[in-house]
Amino acid sequence: MRNPIPPSRRRGRRIALAAAALTVALSVTGCAATSTAPEPSGDAPETVEPGSIKLGIAYWDTRTYAFQLMLKGAEAVAAADPAIDLESAAPDAGDPSKLLPLFQAMSQTQTDGIVLQTLAADPFYRPVQQVTSAGTPVIAIDAPPPADAGVDLFITNDNVELGRMLAREILASVPEDASGQIIIGTNGPAVPPLMARVDGMIEVLAAERPGVEVVGPISTYGTSGSTQENFSAWDGIWRQYPNALAYLAPGAQDAVSLALVQQRNDVELLAGGMDLEPAAIEAVQDGYVAALVSPEHWLKGYISTKLLAAHAESGAEIPVGTWDTGGLVVNADNIDEVIARQASDAAMSEALAAVGDEQIANSADYIIE
Repeated sequence: MRNPIPPSRRRGRRIALAAAALTVALSVTGCAATSTAPEPSGDAPETVEPGSIKLGIAYWDTRTYAFQLMLKGAEAVAAADPAIDLESAAPDAGDPSKLLPLFQAMSQTQTDGIVLQTLAADPFYRPVQQVTSAGTPVIAIDAPPPADAGVDLFITNDNVELGRMLAREILASVPEDASGQIIIGTNGPAVPPLMARVDGMIEVLAAERPGVEVVGPISTYGTSGSTQENFSAWDGIWRQYPNALAYLAPGAQDAVSLALVQQRNDVELLAGGMDLEPAAIEAVQDGYVAALVSPEHWLKGYISTKLLAAHAESGAEIPVGTWDTGGLVVNADNIDEVIARQASDAAMSEALAAVGDEQIANSADYIIE
């Protein structure tokens, strides 16, 4: 099997299955809290009373690390501006019927602006329309908002391009005249952003390696989406296609499971995935995953919250359209830098706040439609 990272990079650490999860579980059904982000690092406008800007972020669930990063970005803005009173709310597991009442309750108090991240837009149509009609701006991040509900800005990624980025990175280790199979699996077969990434992968694979057969996308979700089911699915895929040239996925849990398949079966696979869950980062560091593509979720929370704060404090206009925050390829060349960046809230803020500020200052360059 091909592996672009020498076996010598593998440091012998085992990735425990429990650590392979996308989630950090909380024991409550719903969660609402005032921000407790790091100490402020900037000066708030002197004319604005501390805590007078009422902002909120409502997101899909508290478990998934990608969503936690979005929250951390929002909290970084509140930490730097004492004028902001930021409330966050999410259920412990993705369920629109649980998120919706949290959003509605938040809209009663956080009337200067709300950031919304939901993977099920339709149930939010009327509640969001009521909020925006009442004068509270809503910015959607990560996944599309309900159509025609008064949400004028959607901050996300070009997910097709993220898929292209991963495919190109992996193909650097696949000869141009290669023949064989490349497997694509996904634990989110019904999640539009993930399937858009798959589309990008397939596009590049077909164009740049016409002699290679693309197998998939194969669902690795199972019946409940658990980490054990995901691992079992990938273990079965590997046994069915043990000689595949590469194994790709649009999410982090798949990447972690591919690392476990290699560990438990003592094989070397060329594997790639997405997102920056700690276990996925460790898999890159240890050489089990050749590359991840980070959607840079922290920036979504940061940019959206900072735009709402500026709108509330000074009347700054909120841009209209779809905002692409871009992505980052993570591989053996930059893994140590990424690990250091992700080590703490303060480190993320130090590394990424300037990136978000640059995008805000040049917003027209990031509006893609």
